[in-house]
Amino acid sequence: MYVKANMKLSTLSIAMILASTGYSAHAAEDQATELEKIEKIQVTGSRLKGVDMEGANPVQIFSRDDLANRGYDTVSAFLRDLPQASSAGTFTENGGVGGADGAPAGSSGVSLRGLGSSSTLVLVNGRRVAVDSFTNGFDSFVNVNSIPMSAIERIEILTDGASSVYGSDAIAGVINFILRKEVEGHEISASYGDDTASSDFGRTNLTYVGGFNTTNSNTTLVIDYFDREALFNSDRPIEVTLKSSTRTTIDGVDYPEPWCGDDVSNGSSRCRYDYVIQRAIQPDTTAIGATLHHNYRMASGSEFFAEAMFQNNTGSAYDAPAGFDVRVAGDSALVPQWARDIDAEDGAVNQIRVRSRFPETRIQDYDTSSYRLLAGLRGELADWSWETAAIYGKTDNEITHVQGYMGVDKVLDGIAAGSFNPFNLGLDNSEASRAAVRELAPRIGESEVFSLDFNFAGDLPIELTAGSISAVFGGEFRSEDIFDRPSAIAKSGGVYALGASDAAADRTQYAAYAEFNVPISESLDVIAALRYDHYSDFGGDVNPKLSLRYRATDDLILRASWSTGFRAPSLSQLGAGESLGTAYINCGSDQPFDALCGDFGASFGELELDQETLGNRGLGAENSEAVNLGLSWNLTDNLQVTTDYWRYEHTDIVDVDANTTLKACIAGTAPVTSSIDALNGEFGCVLDAGNDLVFLRTGFFNVGSQETDGIDVKIDYRIDTDNLGTFKLFAAGTKTFNYERQVTPDSAKEDLLGKLSGANEVARPDFVADFGTDWELNNWRASLSAHYISELGDGDFKFGGNETVDAWLVFSGSVGYDITDHQSLLFSVRNLTDKEPPYASSPTNGYASSVHDWIGRLWTLRYTVRF
Repeated sequence: MYVKANMKLSTLSIAMILASTGYSAHAAEDQATELEKIEKIQVTGSRLKGVDMEGANPVQIFSRDDLANRGYDTVSAFLRDLPQASSAGTFTENGGVGGADGAPAGSSGVSLRGLGSSSTLVLVNGRRVAVDSFTNGFDSFVNVNSIPMSAIERIEILTDGASSVYGSDAIAGVINFILRKEVEGHEISASYGDDTASSDFGRTNLTYVGGFNTTNSNTTLVIDYFDREALFNSDRPIEVTLKSSTRTTIDGVDYPEPWCGDDVSNGSSRCRYDYVIQRAIQPDTTAIGATLHHNYRMASGSEFFAEAMFQNNTGSAYDAPAGFDVRVAGDSALVPQWARDIDAEDGAVNQIRVRSRFPETRIQDYDTSSYRLLAGLRGELADWSWETAAIYGKTDNEITHVQGYMGVDKVLDGIAAGSFNPFNLGLDNSEASRAAVRELAPRIGESEVFSLDFNFAGDLPIELTAGSISAVFGGEFRSEDIFDRPSAIAKSGGVYALGASDAAADRTQYAAYAEFNVPISESLDVIAALRYDHYSDFGGDVNPKLSLRYRATDDLILRASWSTGFRAPSLSQLGAGESLGTAYINCGSDQPFDALCGDFGASFGELELDQETLGNRGLGAENSEAVNLGLSWNLTDNLQVTTDYWRYEHTDIVDVDANTTLKACIAGTAPVTSSIDALNGEFGCVLDAGNDLVFLRTGFFNVGSQETDGIDVKIDYRIDTDNLGTFKLFAAGTKTFNYERQVTPDSAKEDLLGKLSGANEVARPDFVADFGTDWELNNWRASLSAHYISELGDGDFKFGGNETVDAWLVFSGSVGYDITDHQSLLFSVRNLTDKEPPYASSPTNGYASSVHDWIGRLWTLRYTVRF
């Protein structure tokens, strides 16, 4: 949650806070004077009220003008470039495309420090919102696309552990979206943008902002509409790394089909098939959002405040046609003549095996709605302030598979009946024949959260030499409910290339917390926080935080903090339904699970078994420890430097781990039975009559760990000239020194820094930076910025001997002009030089799509009128 500081904040302190967000010192002092008149400001990172917290926490603040000047039209695009988040776990709305397998279509999440989207807490106006009902792989997340971008006043980013202040999920930090309020008058803006290539990547945005005032109240309304076309890999000259293949097997020999001509592989036995080119770089989307903020000052001096937020996102996500493997009777009318001739060479008619692709791109339509309602009161009681609020949030998700998702039984029945032809990529089928085998397989999800909170803030009746001890005491109650309900046919594996499992769970939670600012001397403060959280499904957790702030001089602040953190297991991990698959174990006296090998395993040296994966109601919390050492230094009135060394240790990470159950079966702490029913729903093992393991039921456990450390640096410098205007130069970068992950206690630690890794080729660059300058002169303003990502190792699936993915440097710029006091124009361009992403051989896309993109030069023209 955010802090509201009153007039006890000094002008210098407020100026330094604003300077740290990109304001120059002079501008900050002017803004500080205005803020003192307003009486309160908001800063993420502490709940203490009426306390000068400048410099105590590493907080970065970005205004809506910052986002507009750099050409961002979505929140997810901005967060993807943020140096602290441009790493593993941050994902966009592509769904299962472009290195984001497992991410639901139409959603975007953010991961600070690469610790995962479930380890970054997302707030709106300092309070929680409902998590998405779907998960990113196994990670829960808040869909940042559910926050209307035009309603954002600023984004505050705390890059330090904060569970002692905010509770669960704040392991890596907090991203707090502050929405517009206290608006006077009205504003209408319209924009249109496109790329400069021949493709149609048009983007339209219309926004209304209105402020309605009475003597005692203000109501601010924001209504936003955004529409964007899709952009495909086929719209760009992508150098595809790896092509798939199709083949027809006749009498045990593979043959290419005539459709591919000379484009063959594997000794001319297969057709090359380019599935990557059919994927989308970014999907189409349409978003309609609205926010309402109302405050009313009562005669008693208290204030009533209310918020409402609604966002509906619809669109489509795209992937290449699904593959299939079927057998066709040799005498079927579907068999083409060339295949009949080959089959007849041995004098017999045999089954023909076809391993190929369906004739149409897979398309998922998504429809996501999010709601948030809040009502609260705040006021003063003697020398203490108080505040309380009730919040209700909800997300509704639906994904339907409108094209390219074919039912297994429908396809097999169609082949048997002669109504669906699998040869020639299925292109010989009519639209009616294709439609007859499609499955919509809808996936529906819902997530709800209801919470009550309160706090009291003021000075304790303890006077130290350097001043009073300030404190805040508070509590929260929260209930959560979630379900993810795919169609039965998807759960049972009845749709080609579409697996799914359901999830359903609910819980309640309460918390109590306290935070203190203890002035040891005029230069040294100790900030201490302690929070207890109790969950109905796994118990309690206590997390402290201790911070030191030392004002060495009027211009230099040194800070240090230590804290613990936790993440409650997600409801999806607790309540996941069954997911079926296969697994293997090695057999032999030197193998760890040989005790589960019987007659067959002893003979063949390995066992293939069925594995069922379920949620685990016995999960504990993930835990973390964070350290931050930093400084904020105003070297001159116009030059400020902030730097922070950070370190995180994240343990007890929840993951699926079959080995834990296998060990328990051997140790006798998990049941070993002769039938699945005899397991009685528990995790355990089933052996056949020969004592061979044939079935394993397992699930999620607290088994993983990861640690990372690095340094953040930010520099702001203002140059004032008599005739050339004002220049504000900025540079911000994150250098990561180490990133190690251990999947289970038995596995070796993996050094993942500076490379692409995993099946999805996730990038973890060791250096990411933004730098540039903003300029103002009379009615004109302009911005030029650059985004840099260091080179990467090419990952686990190298092709062609490529070892390194080159560094990437992309420039963006904007020019704005105030036509009158009430009208303005802004022209912005992303990727000014139309820079292509560097080649990466490991991802089949041919580029590292988790951190690079192939959107190219993208321009936007915005007109705004105020009245």
